[in-house]
Amino acid sequence: MKKWLLILLTLALTMGALPAKTKTMSIENFEKEVWRLTNVERTRYSLRPLIYEPGLVKLARYHSQNMQQRNFFAHRDPQGYDIADRRKHYYPTLVVSCVGENIGRFRNSAGTFTPQELVAGWMNSPSHRENILHPDYTHLGVGIVRDANTLYATQNFATPLVKIKTEVSKEISIQKPYRVSFEYLSPNQRDRLSCTLIYPDRTKTFKVSEKQEMVGAQPLKLEWVSASKFDILVPLEAGSGDYKLCFGFDNGYFPEGIVLKAK
Repeated sequence: MKKWLLILLTLALTMGALPAKTKTMSIENFEKEVWRLTNVERTRYSLRPLIYEPGLVKLARYHSQNMQQRNFFAHRDPQGYDIADRRKHYYPTLVVSCVGENIGRFRNSAGTFTPQELVAGWMNSPSHRENILHPDYTHLGVGIVRDANTLYATQNFATPLVKIKTEVSKEISIQKPYRVSFEYLSPNQRDRLSCTLIYPDRTKTFKVSEKQEMVGAQPLKLEWVSASKFDILVPLEAGSGDYKLCFGFDNGYFPEGIVLKAK
């Protein structure tokens, strides 16, 4: 079994006055420019560019807004969540192998800021730079909030495996298999991807072959419907309870996954 890889660096950056240059840029364009400039830095070191991921954008915006509204500046919020917790709680449809976060708080009396200065500030900080140039990350979301003279910025980095496309029912009947659709997001070759179903009854066995059986789990077949989309038909034969779809590579899996509540 592959080990769960969680990259969560405790990063924080506070900067003083920044030159007054950009005040009319929309927040969305500001965020996308931070993303673009982040990729400029990565390409300088022959690293693949990060894909802009809408769900990570929402997650990053949430944290920036939360810091502004609740008047704190930290990776762990007043609810007790860090980036891994927030991803799991607010974005459970994205299955990842690792996540990371940069945050920044920038101030000047004119209330004008530029994406160039944000990225430059992070690149001049070794810990923030490590996240920006981490070779394992493949996706990024940027969230910006600004008021009269302060700007809060969050970068959420991730290495997603898959994203669920089916709106999963809160309670699923065990009377028949349940079909779930996914989008494949990893740069790894798709034929390496594997899925394991974890049973609610961890003592139940599944016969893999004449000489091998799995306890509390079984491998599932991926039905590819396009180059990046696939379905899984989930058998619910281990009784009522929480089933979990876990993904990995080469017949291994990461322990976090998609939970299906069956009755």
